[in-house]
Amino acid sequence: MPVVLLLLFQVVAGIALFIFLLHYLCYILNAIIRDFCETLITTREFLQRYETPTTTTTTTPTTTLEHSKLSSSHCFKSSSPCSSSLSGNFKTQRRLSTSFSSSSSSSLSSSSSPLLSSSYPRENCFSSQRQRNLSKIPLKINSKVMQTSDDAKFIKKRWKGGSIEPHPTDKALIVNYQLEATVFGDPNNPMLEEKKQHKSSYIMRDKSSLRNTTRSPTPTKNCQKIIRLRSLSAKTDPAALAREVVDKCDLIHKSQLADVEQIIFYLKNRKDNVGVDTHDNNKGPRSAIASHRTTVRPHTTMSTSMSSSTNSKSSDSSDVSINHIDEYVELLYEDLSERIRGSAMILQVARNPDNLEELEKNEACLSALSRVLREDWRKSLDLSTNIIYIFFCFSTYTKFHSVIVQYKIGSLCMDVMDYELRRYESMRNELDLRKNPGGSAPLSAKASKEKLNTSTDDFLDLMNEEKPKEMEPPRRRIPELKQRPKSGNWSSFHSSMSSSLIKSQILNSSYHEALSTGAQTPDSGISTNGDMKATSNEALDRNDPKAKKEEIERLNKQLKLFAKKQEQLLRVAFYLLLNMAENVKLEEKMRRKNIVKMLVKALDRQNIDLLMLVTTFLKKLSIVGDNKDDMSELNIVSKLPRLFQSGHTDLVQVTLKLVFNLSFDGPLRRKMIVAGYLPMLVMFINDEKHHSIAVKILYHMSLDDKVKAMFTHTECVQMATDAIILNLNSKVDLDLIALCINLSLNRRNAQIMVEGNRLHSLMDRAFKYQDSLLMKLLRNLSQHESLQTLFIDYVGDLAQILTICEDEAFLVECLGILGNLALADLDYSQILQNFKLIPWVRDILVPGAKLDDLVLDTIVYLGTCAHDELCALLFCRANVVLSLIELLKAKQEDDEIVLQIIFVFQQILRHESTREYMIKETESPAYLIDLMHDKNSEIRKICDYCLDIIAISDTEWAKRIKLEKFRNHNSQWLCMVESQQQHFDQISSV
Repeated sequence: MPVVLLLLFQVVAGIALFIFLLHYLCYILNAIIRDFCETLITTREFLQRYETPTTTTTTTPTTTLEHSKLSSSHCFKSSSPCSSSLSGNFKTQRRLSTSFSSSSSSSLSSSSSPLLSSSYPRENCFSSQRQRNLSKIPLKINSKVMQTSDDAKFIKKRWKGGSIEPHPTDKALIVNYQLEATVFGDPNNPMLEEKKQHKSSYIMRDKSSLRNTTRSPTPTKNCQKIIRLRSLSAKTDPAALAREVVDKCDLIHKSQLADVEQIIFYLKNRKDNVGVDTHDNNKGPRSAIASHRTTVRPHTTMSTSMSSSTNSKSSDSSDVSINHIDEYVELLYEDLSERIRGSAMILQVARNPDNLEELEKNEACLSALSRVLREDWRKSLDLSTNIIYIFFCFSTYTKFHSVIVQYKIGSLCMDVMDYELRRYESMRNELDLRKNPGGSAPLSAKASKEKLNTSTDDFLDLMNEEKPKEMEPPRRRIPELKQRPKSGNWSSFHSSMSSSLIKSQILNSSYHEALSTGAQTPDSGISTNGDMKATSNEALDRNDPKAKKEEIERLNKQLKLFAKKQEQLLRVAFYLLLNMAENVKLEEKMRRKNIVKMLVKALDRQNIDLLMLVTTFLKKLSIVGDNKDDMSELNIVSKLPRLFQSGHTDLVQVTLKLVFNLSFDGPLRRKMIVAGYLPMLVMFINDEKHHSIAVKILYHMSLDDKVKAMFTHTECVQMATDAIILNLNSKVDLDLIALCINLSLNRRNAQIMVEGNRLHSLMDRAFKYQDSLLMKLLRNLSQHESLQTLFIDYVGDLAQILTICEDEAFLVECLGILGNLALADLDYSQILQNFKLIPWVRDILVPGAKLDDLVLDTIVYLGTCAHDELCALLFCRANVVLSLIELLKAKQEDDEIVLQIIFVFQQILRHESTREYMIKETESPAYLIDLMHDKNSEIRKICDYCLDIIAISDTEWAKRIKLEKFRNHNSQWLCMVESQQQHFDQISSV
């Protein structure tokens, strides 16, 4: 019984659940049908209102618009979403409410209204046949939910402004905004609401009027308004035009005025994009690319572009457009000649900076380019050059560096350059072996060739092993197209290869064949295209010297032609890496992949542009210690003198800057001296373009004492001194005067500087401009005893300037010169009295009154004067000694000042007339005893000398000095005795 009841309960529950589900499905289906029918009726009534134009009342004042009728064929294409049936697509019906406003052409008044009149001509978007088809749709709906045509009373439009950007090709602004249209029956009862992406054009005829023109609605979701600035010219004021655009376009908020002004300024200065075809709208991309395939014409490759061939650039760029970029990418999937041609076209597009942002978004194009470069760079120099040049265009802007990093173009460029440099080196060595087959060499011809072949093979094997097998793309296994090419013929690409490309391919192949076959021996190990040809060449070499000479000349000429093509590739690749080296991390990666070695190898080339680029790159890298060490190991110093003799001003300037960076390193400076840099650098002193950097390098070289003497064998000393004297400016070049100051420390250089009455000219200039650096040069000259007598005539001027000049730096150098002139012929006491220097000296010796340098040189000058007994008496009577003792108390920690003060004491103690004053009237003996224990050996030495003089003159001080010397000599033993005595005293007290 319980089982029966349970079964009965389950049956009843199942039936109830089934009824509930059926009811729920009917409810959902009814709701869907009701909403669908309601929408159809509303749309039908909405369209019927446009058949009879009427004026409706809006919630806010509206602006009257004049509508120009457009044919339906212009407004809707066959692929337009609006051409589908309205009965089965609700999204299509929703797009209708805003398509009218987008396809109408009107003339705006001074201000636009957000409300739009509902009177639209039906012809703008729909034909009469489409309207009749719509009226025949059967409708079955509840009368309660139906709304008549009277319910749709007005349309409300709202838009939301967005970003503003410049037009890529025209002088126009692109305003991004979002449009929202709502059909209302009652003010609070929207019947149909839609947010529509809309695009129209907004043309500025002049600065006083703005006119609307209509473009067909596009299926894109971007909402844009194009404001064309017809009156924009070189004389246009961007600020005024920006204010007018903002005032007359409601889509642009006033806060965006600065952005509009900046974009207008950019458009004003931007060059027109000649690669966009706007004059012929009937010819599409397919017809354009078809003309490329069927017309034989020269294409601008990397070599012509790098050599600034203006004719080739203009003829090619006029045919290439970014609108056909997809067609150019398809060429990359054809044979080698078509890939070269396609890459050349893409290169012309990329050379326009305005196209780079669009190319960055084209991942298919960039992926195809990177793949073709990775797989085919060995097959053609033209192809490699074009593709690397394309990515070089991206590298010129920092914002696009991520593109190069993403596709690993930098690493690939380094692989390409390394291979090309090895190949050129191998070819050149083979040609050298052919020129001198029996000449002496470190290795035999067979061993040398085997080494070259082994290194090349190892390099290729290394490249194959660097990437995992699963990550390496198959060689030339490009996916085939799913359909026939757009040209309509699989072989059309092969028939349209240009003659220039054929010539370049023949040039490459013929060179390799001739060079390899001409230099082969049976043991070389290098494969040739024909053994018979190699054998005949060898026989010809043995039997006909004239033919051998002609063959070598031919191979040498072909090597130069190949090197010229290869240098274009190297230049653009190095330039790309130089731009990427702005990132320090990427620069470090380049260093680890031996970028310095590649650059140093490239210094052997002949192309001036390539040499300038390589030298600039090396200059940038040389500021890093590791790179500098690599350059030193690669013996870069031996490769640079050739560049000095090139005669190219810019190349010489860049090379000098590189040498300047390297000259900070001592070992490299010594290598430069050995390599003969000094005479070459001296020649640039009189060259205005290279004077500054050459003097800086010479200054670094003058830091070494051994190198200072080598300057005497050049004209550098005379030229530098004359340059200082003949300078018309008040200040001398700092680098030049610094060089002369260093050179003046050498006695022979100093003698050259004062020859020919140069000392008088230097003195006159120093006093005229009170130049402290020039006076420092004269101070160095006065250190040499053989030249000191020449300064006697200027002692009075130097002493007089001390009390007049306020420039302490200049006074320091003047005092230095006077301090160096320890001459017996000078009456120092007369100089001190005539120029009243004693009061000035006492003011200087006041602790803390003047700079320490000025105080120190004053004390040195006093030591020189104290050598004269009359001056020593004058110092004692004028209490100068007391001032020195007070200064000694204040400057006990300054060893240099203390040393010079006790030297003055020594000079005064040497004279018997002043010795008693020093011992009995001053405290100098006590301070000398204290300084006897100083850590400075020079101070202790002078103190001992002074104390010995005092001990001889005074017996009391002699005992004290003897005791102090004993204690100083036995200080350790006395310390031990005192400690033991204290220990015994403590025990006895206990």
